[in-house]
Amino acid sequence: MGAFPDRWIRDMAIKKNMIEPFSERVDGPGIISYGLQPAGYDARLDPDIKIFDWARGQGKVLDPLDVDPSLYFDKTAHPSFAMPPHSYILALSLEYFRIPRTCVVRGAAKTIYSSVGVNIDIAGIHPGWEGRLRFHISNPNPVPIRLYGNMGIIYLEFHKIEGTVERDYSELKYPRFHKSEKALPKQS
Repeated sequence: MGAFPDRWIRDMAIKKNMIEPFSERVDGPGIISYGLQPAGYDARLDPDIKIFDWARGQGKVLDPLDVDPSLYFDKTAHPSFAMPPHSYILALSLEYFRIPRTCVVRGAAKTIYSSVGVNIDIAGIHPGWEGRLRFHISNPNPVPIRLYGNMGIIYLEFHKIEGTVERDYSELKYPRFHKSEKALPKQS
């Protein structure tokens, strides 16, 4: 299961709207790179984020089957946000993805964030999945770490699936937590 190259990613983004908005590689001084890479794509951090409120969460059991949205408050990372020590954030990619049935996507934090101790959790992105990528950012450090909205945060690799899936992700129903996860209209 090899990773698809830049040529395939660009072609799928332009012809099939796999990534919107799609960017060629953007980098330079004062920019955390984003866009097309040789064998992947660097997705950007949407500046609208949700930060976990430890004070409201005291004494509560966090239940993944019953997430309490009142335990989070809205913040913005425009142009940046100093993430407090020992904090946890829910965020979305700026890009909207439409993953083909023949592909699975793996992601990891960009090295620039890993090098300062930021942890970014991202699940595998399944064939047929569509939406803005939700990920979780944690700062386990005793000092704040700056996050930059509208810049690269996650590196994604697109892998070919051998064979055909019985059901793709669009046939499964899961609740959405972040109001911005609503689907964009499909392009023709």
